[in-house]
Amino acid sequence: MGESEFTSQQPVDVDTILEGLRSLSVDRINEIAREAHPGDVEVAFERLDDSDREEVMALLPAEVLSAWADYLPAADVEKRLETLPRTEQREVLESLSDDELVDLLQEMEEEDRPQYIELLGEEKRQVSEDLMRYPEETAGGRMTMAMATVRENLSVEEALRQLEAVRDEAEILSRIFVVDQDSRLLGKVRLRDLAFSDRKTPISELMDSDQISVSAMADQEEAAQMVARYDLMALPVIDEEGRVIGVITHDDALEILEEESTEDMERISGIGGYGELAYLQTSAVAHFKRRFGWIVALAFMALCSGFILHAFESILKSYYILALYLPMVVAAGGNTGAQSATMVIRAMSLGELDTREFWRVLWKEGRVGIMLGSLLGLCVFLQINFLLPSTFDTGTVSAFKVGLVVGFALMAQVLTSTLIGAGLPVAAKRINLDPAVVASPAITTLVDMSGSVIYFGLAGWLFG
Repeated sequence: MGESEFTSQQPVDVDTILEGLRSLSVDRINEIAREAHPGDVEVAFERLDDSDREEVMALLPAEVLSAWADYLPAADVEKRLETLPRTEQREVLESLSDDELVDLLQEMEEEDRPQYIELLGEEKRQVSEDLMRYPEETAGGRMTMAMATVRENLSVEEALRQLEAVRDEAEILSRIFVVDQDSRLLGKVRLRDLAFSDRKTPISELMDSDQISVSAMADQEEAAQMVARYDLMALPVIDEEGRVIGVITHDDALEILEEESTEDMERISGIGGYGELAYLQTSAVAHFKRRFGWIVALAFMALCSGFILHAFESILKSYYILALYLPMVVAAGGNTGAQSATMVIRAMSLGELDTREFWRVLWKEGRVGIMLGSLLGLCVFLQINFLLPSTFDTGTVSAFKVGLVVGFALMAQVLTSTLIGAGLPVAAKRINLDPAVVASPAITTLVDMSGSVIYFGLAGWLFG
């Protein structure tokens, strides 16, 4: 089977692909490779469980693996590579794009890398070694060097001739970067401008002076945000001397943002050990390991709420009606605190906030908290005064006083929870901690304790 058999790929229903993979028929898998886009195969592959995935990978011919390798998990590709002859290993490695090849090599054990690197052609080997100099989660670690550059002193005709020589290697040709003799970025030019301009026109007359770029050592999330912010097809990556050494393409930026948002969601939920495998491809033991640390720590922190209740035991015994509204006060704080934290973390992730705006954040969220707490407190005060007496016996205390306690407690709890939810992520960022780590689980536990103190403290003061 030649590689040309995989060039006419069309959208295929994922369930159809899944059924074909599970059939474990090499002929059916070859048929899928001819008909389906690898992106659809990737979605279907993520829905396979561990045993099915291993069986499918073991059957994949080298030609099919080459066509799909950019879209399959690096760990699975590595396992399949180990079972292939050296010639087929070379075929698969050479088929990978620069950034995916580096991801695969970085996934391997360090002692296993040399045997695969030596299979690469000279140019591919040099590119891989250059890219592996940069940490995995930096712009340099995620860039591709398969790009097109031209010099400003060329004519359109000379530039097109130069681009023709690299048209098969360049990952993106819609944006061509203009550089000086030292490879420093001067601007960019579009391929369509070259195609429809007089062949004698100098590149310097067609190029724009857009020099937006990112340092190779910058965080990958910063690079992805720049692609989105400036609406770029590709973002040039420069080294410490300002030379263009690669690009972050728009599809790479989408992948980075998906990874970062997944990581933030997991951290907000108190899940550690952030993995790249899909949910169904991650074992139950791995899920357990990623979750139990936070759960155990927060469970012991929650004991403090029990000690607080014990400290106010006399009030709860004397005014048992307070027990009816305690869950609502505590839950309101947890909900508003989590909302506030989510909004602030999202704003920081998008680059809309930095740590210098700590007090502005507290001022804004404080006003929101006052409005939310006042409205909620008023609604509950009215409910207690008009509906509670006909439903429950309030004992020796009047419904009016119960309403005051619950209403003011709700207002104070919502305000403090909103401030805690907004302030903690910004403070964490200020001391170089991940803001998402201190989010929902920790905030919920903290506001549970603060809610109990506020509630019973107010009851003790108003009831004497």
